[in-house]
Amino acid sequence: MGRGSMEQRAVVRCAEGHLFSTTTFPMQNLGPGRLGPGRLIRCPQCGRLRSSVRADVRELSTAQLARAMRLEAAEFLA
Repeated sequence: MGRGSMEQRAVVRCAEGHLFSTTTFPMQNLGPGRLGPGRLIRCPQCGRLRSSVRADVRELSTAQLARAMRLEAAEFLA
């Protein structure tokens, strides 16, 4: 499925502190209400499976946000 109205991108931070973006789908979230405090996602910066949580974009600089949007994780694992 390509990018469209059914999905949107979110900026997340992995357990190592790397910022990147990932696709979220309706009825899924990255909050503490689903499988603990994060989701298991392969970090595109270090290539390892990491627990990741939604980043507070209000605390990010424009450069950090732009870099995170360029680094996109392929898929959710849990």
